[in-house]
Amino acid sequence: MINQIEIIANGDTNIIIEYISNTSKKCFHNGIIRTIANAKSKLDITIVNLLNEQSENFEAIENKLEENSNVKYTIIDIGGKTSVSNYYSNIIGENADNDLKSIYLGIGEQKKDINYIAELRGTKTNIDIDVQGALKDTSKKHFKGTIDFKKGAKKSKGNENEYCMLLSDKAKSIALPMLLCTEEDVEGNHSTASGKVDEKQLFYIMTRGISYKEAVKLIVKSKFNKIIERIFDEELKDEILSEIDKRLD
Repeated sequence: MINQIEIIANGDTNIIIEYISNTSKKCFHNGIIRTIANAKSKLDITIVNLLNEQSENFEAIENKLEENSNVKYTIIDIGGKTSVSNYYSNIIGENADNDLKSIYLGIGEQKKDINYIAELRGTKTNIDIDVQGALKDTSKKHFKGTIDFKKGAKKSKGNENEYCMLLSDKAKSIALPMLLCTEEDVEGNHSTASGKVDEKQLFYIMTRGISYKEAVKLIVKSKFNKIIERIFDEELKDEILSEIDKRLD
C-alpha cells in the first residue's frame, strides 16, 4: 500500500491512523503524512503500526507549525520486519509547540530505524521528544534524533530523551542524539540510555506469584503506559496492549 495524507489544521483536530495486516503474508506500506498547523490551531495525531512480522513499513512525516500552534504526535511502532520512520518538523511560528512521544517494540529479527528531526526557527518555540522502546531476541534499533536551533529561535527550548529496554543479550540498540545551534539564548537537552530489566523490580513482582514472562510483560507495559494513555480511543489502547502481550509471549 502506498498512501499520501495531507492535513491542514485551523482549529482543534484529532486524527488516528492505524496500519494493520489482515493476513500472515508479507505486506508493504510506504506512506507520507504532511501537516500544516495554522495559527492557534491544535493538532493531535496518533499513528499505530501493527503490521505483521513479515511486512515492510516505510513512513515519512513532515510538519509545519505556525504561530501559537500546538502539534502532538503519539507514535506506536510495533509491527513490520523492517520499520523505517522519518519525522521532520519545521517550527517557524512564535510560541509554536511540538510534542512527540513514541514507543517501539522489536522481537525476532525485526529492525527499527527511527530518524526524528526538529528545526526551531520562531521565537519561544518548543520541541519535546520522548522515545521508549524494548528489544527482544535478535531485534535491532537505530535511533537518530536531531534538535536544531536555527537563527531567530531565541528563547526556544528543546528536549530529547530515548530509552531502550534490552530483553535479550543478542538485541542491539544504537542511538545518536544531536543538538545543533546557530542562535543564542536557547535551552537544549538530550539523553539516551539502554539497559536490562531491573532485577530488583523483577524479583519483587515474581514474589507475588507471577511468572518471569508475565513479570517482564508488566514491566514493559508499565514503561510504555504513560505514552499509550495519551490515546483518547479506549478500544485502540486495549488493542495495542493486547498486541504487546502477544508479541512478548
